[in-house]
Amino acid sequence: MKKQLIRFVARLTTIATIVSSMMSFSPASAATFSSSKDTMTRLAISTTADHTVVFTLPAGVTLDASTNVDTLRVDFPAAFTAAGTWVVGDFTFNDGTARTVTAVAQGAGTIDCTAGGGTNDVCVAYDSTNNIFTVEVGAAYTASAAAATITFTIDGTTTDGTLTNPGTAGTQSIGLAMCDETAGCPGTFVSSHSSTVQVPIVDSDQVTVSASVDAALTFDIDTSVADAETVAPYSVALGSITTASVRVSGATDSINMIILEADTNAGGGMVVTVRNANGTNGLVSTSTPASNINSATAAMAAGTENYGLCVATAALTGFSRAGGYAAGSCALNTETNNVIALSTTDATMLSTAGPMAGGHAEVVVNGAISATTNAHSDYADTLTFIATSTF
Repeated sequence: MKKQLIRFVARLTTIATIVSSMMSFSPASAATFSSSKDTMTRLAISTTADHTVVFTLPAGVTLDASTNVDTLRVDFPAAFTAAGTWVVGDFTFNDGTARTVTAVAQGAGTIDCTAGGGTNDVCVAYDSTNNIFTVEVGAAYTASAAAATITFTIDGTTTDGTLTNPGTAGTQSIGLAMCDETAGCPGTFVSSHSSTVQVPIVDSDQVTVSASVDAALTFDIDTSVADAETVAPYSVALGSITTASVRVSGATDSINMIILEADTNAGGGMVVTVRNANGTNGLVSTSTPASNINSATAAMAAGTENYGLCVATAALTGFSRAGGYAAGSCALNTETNNVIALSTTDATMLSTAGPMAGGHAEVVVNGAISATTNAHSDYADTLTFIATSTF
């Protein structure tokens, strides 16, 4: 009986020793990251892409350098192809605080790097054999909050390091893992917590959308004492001209102005030109063609024979005065307007630099005679306006 008791106690001691040994060397229980994702800038096959990897640490877990330096890694399948030399500018890291990537190491089997001595410093190692990016905190690193959300970006599209999508469409799995407070980290990576994210690789991730816009140009002429819509035939009657005053468009003399309106979607804008039937002869007597009221570039004045046009600076919308019409004062009801000599050749009067909506211009007609201007009741001229857009 005594021997049996001794054997029983020995067995209990052995069992207790084994259990104690198991409790002493069992690694911390693994947990899974939550809210894991990889947002890529391109999903098309054989295309370089940037990656924004986001995941949340398990409850109670922090990223820190105490006891053993914590490290994180992103494990890409072999179907992803890396090239070039990775630099610190290719990466960003945030664990609730924007950290600073101070160093990058890369090479076959490289999973270790040396971060700077700052409290926010991390480094990145790239294992070119296994397609693994490892993030390692520095020795003075200030710990993250528990259950922090990690954001790690990889710039895979610039001319430094590049990361190219697989050449075949399909779903790819990217592994995420953490070596947490484990002896051997970071030189020997031991996964304490992990998760997997999947990304779709497609034959094309872009859709081409096309459209056309028809060229458009509208142009309208009206003649009226005030701004109004009128119908053809368009006319301006200067009436009886004396040496006492200049006859000019506007309400004072009840003489029509010429109203030009336009819209265009032409990228090169538009121009409006004017020409007349008689050139510098201006207003010519129908019955006696040798008699005329000439047209010259000058300031209008009572008693000085002249006939011409100018563009009023007021109410000018969308258009700009152009050519010879760009300078000089011009207004309705004003007898001292600066007019431009008319020509049988098209002369630019208005222009736009590009598309225009609601263009509006008021052309003022001016007439004056001298004491020797022949008396006739049939002085006349014909003006032709042309609108042209550049598409």
